[in-house]
Amino acid sequence: MDDRRWMEMAIAEGLKGRLDAPPNPWVGCILVKNGQIVGLGHHPECGLPHAEVYALREAGQNARGATAYVTLEPCVHTGRTLPCIHALIEAGVARVVVGVEDPDPKVSGSGIAALKIAGIKVTVGVEREAVELSLAPYLHHRRTGRPFVIAKTALSIDGRAAASDKTSQWISCEAARRDAHEMRAESQAILIGAGTAVKDSPQLTVRQVNKLPKKQPLRVLLDPNGKVPHDSPLYDLDLAPTLVFSEKMEPEKILSILGEKGVIQLLIEGGPTTITQFLQQHLIDRLIVYTGPCLLGSDGLPGFGSMGICSMENALKLRLLESSAIGNSVKSVYAHTSQ
Repeated sequence: MDDRRWMEMAIAEGLKGRLDAPPNPWVGCILVKNGQIVGLGHHPECGLPHAEVYALREAGQNARGATAYVTLEPCVHTGRTLPCIHALIEAGVARVVVGVEDPDPKVSGSGIAALKIAGIKVTVGVEREAVELSLAPYLHHRRTGRPFVIAKTALSIDGRAAASDKTSQWISCEAARRDAHEMRAESQAILIGAGTAVKDSPQLTVRQVNKLPKKQPLRVLLDPNGKVPHDSPLYDLDLAPTLVFSEKMEPEKILSILGEKGVIQLLIEGGPTTITQFLQQHLIDRLIVYTGPCLLGSDGLPGFGSMGICSMENALKLRLLESSAIGNSVKSVYAHTSQ
């Protein structure tokens, strides 16, 4: 029972690095000795020391004989920082409790094996489900090479994305829009299509949040027909960097390119056509729908594009993960039934 409690604290500690650690994982570490926390740390930013190092620094001599609770398997390779397993071994830690194995090929069980060879007792899988949830974008990226994809849309009660005159500001309430900015802050890239870029002229930057990431997300524009004028805010590189796909490309290829660029989480804020393209190929890991308190009737524009579905038997089945009220709107989070 104590292992679970300490791991839950390590998860919370790790989430402190959620905004700036990517493309590295936002790992948390708690050092416990005689039932007391003697050190804690998280990975704050790519290029800075990892969570284990900060926890060991705080613990000092108290690290000897302590138990380390680490959300992700400690690294064994040398990158911008030295391997974490060396620090744990040299500090004399007696036991390491790992939430989940690191699927990165550079680690992938070798960190756990090295600790065992050094005579350190290792326990793996404590609070695995909670740890996997907290690190879901990182784990997905390392397992697939693609970003964890979240698609966000705002719809009326009757499922319309805009009125018949194409206006849609604002279907959702201000609180829902602030929540969407929190998702932007946690993403390394935000993607829209040319239609949304022309209609809304969005900046696609993180604002309206308590804490800004040190880097604005990469803005990704799908514009194979060159419809977006160069005076668009998306071409103002003082606001944020922009990557333009000027040729038509399959969604899976786009995700592979973004994955290679270190995008761990991608937020799609495109319109019905763009979101539907990714949905149909089962490339959206989370679909988030903000339902605003309004009706637009059958004249309104549909929330999703054509899918060629002619019967319920062929319907795209989703699983509701959570639903909550946000201001005067409702936020619903869905995943494919296979996930």
